[in-house]
Amino acid sequence: MEAESYLDMIDNIINQIKKTEKKAKEILSSSKKEYSSIIEEAYRKAEEIIKGADKEVKVMMAEADDKAKKEAAMEVVKMEKDFNQELAEIKNISETNREKAIEKIIQRILD
Repeated sequence: MEAESYLDMIDNIINQIKKTEKKAKEILSSSKKEYSSIIEEAYRKAEEIIKGADKEVKVMMAEADDKAKKEAAMEVVKMEKDFNQELAEIKNISETNREKAIEKIIQRILD
């Protein structure tokens, strides 16, 4: 009976080892699936972040473009105003010089 008892114990130990191996395989398989799921989720989130960043960049570029156009238009208006003032000054100086020249010509004729 002792031999049978030892054989039963050995069979019991072997069965426990087999159950443990089976459980270990299940855990390993589950871990692999979970790992794959985590990796897929990470890639999906990274893609979402990239798409969001692309949209933000496009918006920022459009805003910068609009701002540059507005600033350029304001600069054109300012330059046009400055040009018109300088042109008026030049015309005024030219008219003054023309009048002086006419006076000198008249003075020479009269002298």
